[in-house]
Amino acid sequence: MPPSAEGWGDTPTIAPSRSPLERPLAAVKRYKWLALGVVVLATLGGVVATKFLKPDYEVRATIWIASMAPMNNGPLRERELLNPGAWTELLNSFKIADAVVSKLALYVRPADPADSTLFRGFELANRAFFGTYKLNVEKNGKWTLTNDEMIALAESGGAGDSIGRKAGFKWRPDAKLLATFGGENVTFTVKTPRETSVDLMKRLNKKLPDKSNFLWLTFTDPNPGVAARTLNAWINEYVKVAEDMKKSNMVEFTKLLEGQLELSQSALTQAETELETFRVQTIALPGEGVAIPGGLAITQSPAIQHFFSLKVDYENLKHDRATLQKVIAANGTLPYESVLLLPTVANSPGGKELQSTLVKLFSDQAALTTARQTFTDEWPAVRGLAESVNQLKTKIIPELVAAQLSQIREREAEVERRIAAASVDLESIPTRTIEEMRLRRAVTVQDGLYNSLRQSYAQSQLASSGSARDVNILDSAVAPLDPTKNTAPRILLVAILGGLGAAIGLALLLDGVDKRIRYPEQATNDLGLSISGTVPLLPKGGIQQQTPEQLTQLVESFRTLRMNVMHSSNSTVSIAVSSPSPGDGKSFIASNLAMSFADAGFRTLLVDADTRRGTLHDMFELPRSPGLTDFLAGQADDRAIVHATGHDKLMLIPTGHPRRQSPELLITAKLPKLVAEMRTRFDVVIFDTPPLAAGIDGYAIAAATGNLLVVLRIGQTERRMAMAKLLLVDRLPISVMGAVLNAAPGTGEYEYYGYVGGYAATDGLETGKQVATIS
Repeated sequence: MPPSAEGWGDTPTIAPSRSPLERPLAAVKRYKWLALGVVVLATLGGVVATKFLKPDYEVRATIWIASMAPMNNGPLRERELLNPGAWTELLNSFKIADAVVSKLALYVRPADPADSTLFRGFELANRAFFGTYKLNVEKNGKWTLTNDEMIALAESGGAGDSIGRKAGFKWRPDAKLLATFGGENVTFTVKTPRETSVDLMKRLNKKLPDKSNFLWLTFTDPNPGVAARTLNAWINEYVKVAEDMKKSNMVEFTKLLEGQLELSQSALTQAETELETFRVQTIALPGEGVAIPGGLAITQSPAIQHFFSLKVDYENLKHDRATLQKVIAANGTLPYESVLLLPTVANSPGGKELQSTLVKLFSDQAALTTARQTFTDEWPAVRGLAESVNQLKTKIIPELVAAQLSQIREREAEVERRIAAASVDLESIPTRTIEEMRLRRAVTVQDGLYNSLRQSYAQSQLASSGSARDVNILDSAVAPLDPTKNTAPRILLVAILGGLGAAIGLALLLDGVDKRIRYPEQATNDLGLSISGTVPLLPKGGIQQQTPEQLTQLVESFRTLRMNVMHSSNSTVSIAVSSPSPGDGKSFIASNLAMSFADAGFRTLLVDADTRRGTLHDMFELPRSPGLTDFLAGQADDRAIVHATGHDKLMLIPTGHPRRQSPELLITAKLPKLVAEMRTRFDVVIFDTPPLAAGIDGYAIAAATGNLLVVLRIGQTERRMAMAKLLLVDRLPISVMGAVLNAAPGTGEYEYYGYVGGYAATDGLETGKQVATIS
């Protein structure tokens, strides 16, 4: 399983924090020669590229554009032709670019700019063949035109003849001018005008600042004269096209206004006719009249007054009719003279007759009363007066009252009918009024539109006859003497910087994909190992070439490793020293660590457990057997295999006689018993094992000792190999005491693992020499 948060050992060691730039700088330094080669190649590429580049000449011109904001300073201000953004877009139109290309014959480009004088007057026919041509001019004036792509276009002639008729050229250079090119080959390329226009547009730069009337133009070309002629032709064509567009626009606008004016006049006439017809048709109908301010006696229109007058008459008639009906229903119990109090009866002709009849009744009644005081009822005069009174009261007056009732009913019905008719008229008055107002508004709107169009039409006619230009040339282009933009230094600088960037990127890439262990955090973070110590890199000349300072660093590194190993063990030190793969320096670490313990006064036993390729006996100049394999095979006892070395505190058990079954011997019970026995006799027992990648030997020995010290060689040990082997260690009863970083450089982040110079002890230095010599 993968390493836990605590690593493979008991107490993890965290690598010192470092700057984010340290690792990239270390990678660049490690691949410095490769990086230098990349930079040199990029620089050479930039130098070669500058040979094919020509300096560019930039010309400038300025165009003044009329105010791009509406101005209300006069009635004759014509409308603006284009909006601000469209002025710059007009420069990129093919109408302008194609015209410039045709006028200056820019579609023909000689390979040598000095030959451009020969192409004055060069034109293209309706059908031309484009490509690269070569003109060979002899000293006698004869010429030959060839095209490598189309042999059929080849032709020849003499001075004064038209050149390139088969190719569709209209070109007849002056004979004297052609003679100056005698004995030369003129190569030129003919492109399509549209293709040339597109190329010119790419080299034309425009700038119209916000709220500004000045349009700044720049154009670049390798030939300063061509650049100036092209830009001047461009701005002249631009002004001409803008002027033509404005004139055309004004003419079309005037025609449009003329048509709209005719339509508006027709619409105005029709609106006036409709209003006139409506007023004629409704002149006899009641209307709302003129509004009268409040507070005056009459505040309503006659139609409304008439309507309410009829309503009052109707209510009066209705009231009088009801009263008469009551009088008639009373059958004489109510006095008939009360009828005369009704306005309707009193003011009617029948009312006057009724009044006179009542007067006669009153007169006869008075006369009858007087006569009865003198005469009896049988008296003819009394009887006549009684009959007259009775006739008046029972017949004549009731008939007159009934006649008044009938008349009132007829008048009531008539007034009701008139009220209904007046109500209909009143309901139609608002509709007629609204219709009349609509027609009046229509006339007003049409009249306003007509007057506005007539004014605009007059302004447009005046503007069309002589309008000011919208664009004018303020500054023309002038051919410069010095190139404006020389890209050679820039390209060279870009090449150098690009090469440097590519070199750094390549170094970082190689560092990222590097499988080997290069940095301390790879041991702590990737492998989960604590760092027990670091051993400096030995010089190429060998141990004998070390300086005293280097020897001090080596000795101090093993002293530090010895201290870490001592404090990682609870009792007698019993460890196996191994590495993931061969060549990591495990035997060097094991032998020098054993020598360091012996120098410190510890009884130390060094066991060469690499039964396959062990060489410690050669280092100490001792015999190979009897050794470990002889003991495990039962051919020697534990006393016979221990050999004394040149150091009185250091003993060695060599590998013994080589045996094919030595891996099987290492997993027998004799090895743990040997370890236990040696721990009773020595203070420190160190086993130098085969690499973990060699087989089970290293695992078996580490399991027997219970402790494992892993040697990682900086720049050589592969991380994935080490992790794969340590995964198997995690399944065994082995405590990984830590890692020893072998061959650590003295620069970069590894300098923090070194020791300050000037503090070497003399005895320690001499011991250090002995250790280095033995190693």
